[in-house]
Amino acid sequence: NMRSFYKNNDKKQDPVWKKRFAQLQALGFEWEGRGSGNEYTWQERFKELCLYKEANGDCRVSAAYGNNRALAGWVSTMRGYYKQHDKKQDPVWKNRFAQLEAIGFEWEVKIPAEDFWQERLNELLEYKESNGHCRVPKCYEKNKKL
Repeated sequence: NMRSFYKNNDKKQDPVWKKRFAQLQALGFEWEGRGSGNEYTWQERFKELCLYKEANGDCRVSAAYGNNRALAGWVSTMRGYYKQHDKKQDPVWKNRFAQLEAIGFEWEVKIPAEDFWQERLNELLEYKESNGHCRVPKCYEKNKKL
């Protein structure tokens, strides 16, 4: 498989292979394949993340986000890619990382348990003030995290 060969080989500097890789590149060959790094997939998930942020106010998609497991997995993969030194050197990935940062993407999301608890408790208090009870519907549109 040419993708694996390209990624795991030091022939990138060999003039013959450099020419071959350039020919594949000119054809539009996608080195990442169909996964999270594929341009189409990346753009689709980025749009979904923008919609998520619009609805939720942040880019902290939980790994257990049931509404869109593909987005949850993609966000996790992006965080993993960011930690890889070779991705940070690649111009395509530099641009992608910059796009994510421009919408407020956090590379490490660590909310102290007490802060998380207090945030949800405050949201529940607001809900109770508005509705007179604490029986939040499973699919509460105004605050899906609650």
